Amino acid sequence: MDRAVKVAAFCRELGDNTLREMAQRDKETDDAYKHAEESLKEGQIGPGLEADLDLLDDMVRRTEGQGLYPAATRGYQPLPDPGRGTGAQWWTCPTDRCAGRGRVRPGQEPPVCAATGEQLVPGPLPG
Repeated sequence: MDRAVKVAAFCRELGDNTLREMAQRDKETDDAYKHAEESLKEGQIGPGLEADLDLLDDMVRRTEGQGLYPAATRGYQPLPDPGRGTGAQWWTCPTDRCAGRGRVRPGQEPPVCAATGEQLVPGPLPG
């Protein structure tokens, strides 16, 4: 699984205390959670962060029966037509630390990145 997908899943969890409370039950996972949170907030998105996230995923899988990351899906997507843009936009992280948070809808207030506290900004749909 791509590291960006793992980081995005963890970033979504930072806005809720559920994962933090699960991790606090064990010293190893508590340390991994704290380290992952600090790494993400400092922009250190590398193999160390990925190892911490994988440890947290294993803990969630053992506890809940399903992992932290979204299930892999396969599907057909036609190649985009470079001559036509849809105009649709996606909420993107201004510091590029997470994968953003869904499609921009008219009149919607910008969501906030849980890692940085900064408002997400509209950008083109991810490719």
